Amino acid sequence: MKKKFLLSAGAAVAAVALVASASPASALDWPNSGYFQITGTSGGGAMWQIDDYGLAFGWDVNEDMNESLYYPLAIYAQGEYLKCGETLDGSDATLTEEANGDITIDCQPAPDTFETGLTGTLHIRLYAEDENGYMARVWGELENTTNSTIEIGSDDPIGVYYYYNYRAWDNGDPWMTNVGGGDSGLDGSFWGAGGDFDMYEIATSSSWGSESQACRFTAAPNGMYVPAESNSIAAGETVNIVAFINMVFPVGDDDAETQAAFDTALAHAQGELAGGLTGRMATGLPADLVASGWESNDACVPQLANTGVDTAVTGGIAAGAGALALLGLGLVVARRRARV
Repeated sequence: MKKKFLLSAGAAVAAVALVASASPASALDWPNSGYFQITGTSGGGAMWQIDDYGLAFGWDVNEDMNESLYYPLAIYAQGEYLKCGETLDGSDATLTEEANGDITIDCQPAPDTFETGLTGTLHIRLYAEDENGYMARVWGELENTTNSTIEIGSDDPIGVYYYYNYRAWDNGDPWMTNVGGGDSGLDGSFWGAGGDFDMYEIATSSSWGSESQACRFTAAPNGMYVPAESNSIAAGETVNIVAFINMVFPVGDDDAETQAAFDTALAHAQGELAGGLTGRMATGLPADLVASGWESNDACVPQLANTGVDTAVTGGIAAGAGALALLGLGLVVARRRARV
């Protein structure tokens, strides 16, 4: 029996902001319950839900997948999340349908994010369908509006927290990061990919930094810390955090089809996502934006892309590579489910 968190697709479609064919950029109204539909062939299109926490859910319009993505990306520190404005549903955001079919969601600033005097502003981009799947970007601006430096406590610094398939971390699920896997699979990593060989699950690829910055990322018990200097924000300065999540829908539920979806997600992580903040990944960002962990002028030693692959697994993919940040993801879910 499929477990769903959301309204059925039929009920939701009537309440979504629907991306149609490309047209000049135009303003959109906030859809009921924050449901956004991206038209497409794979899965009948993608559905995203936005609430005050940002990206709340992601799933296929056809509802063939066993699970939806559940809060797949968030920016977090000091026991708090960077929120989409000050409403409970994000409806004070400015919505734009871009000429290429993307949707941009510019949230209102949220004063006193993480620390007094630090104003956080969340921006979300829902990309049109691509051969690699349906991608979304989260960009968070953290502006110090005071006259002195703000230090984010080292006990709970800024991190990108992410959750993929709600129940897709049983034994046998394939997970890969740029450093291999293991039970946490996070040391120095800057991208990840996940899927499920045994169930009809959404495969995912995600990224939160550039290969040239890999040595500046450190593992967190329940997420990925951004480079440490981002937690010291000088008076009047802004720190920018940028991260991506991508959904790939299997065309069927047999082993070959679910593995093919994971292969697509992994290739996307190792390709476009690992290539830096360029191309469509940078679309809509200010040309002079300095994003923490995405700079290209540091001489970090890149991690190997395939460390830890178990070539004995069907297709050469490491089904035993370990659930990406399993412990941390469970902690994040426990925190969030308490508010539902």
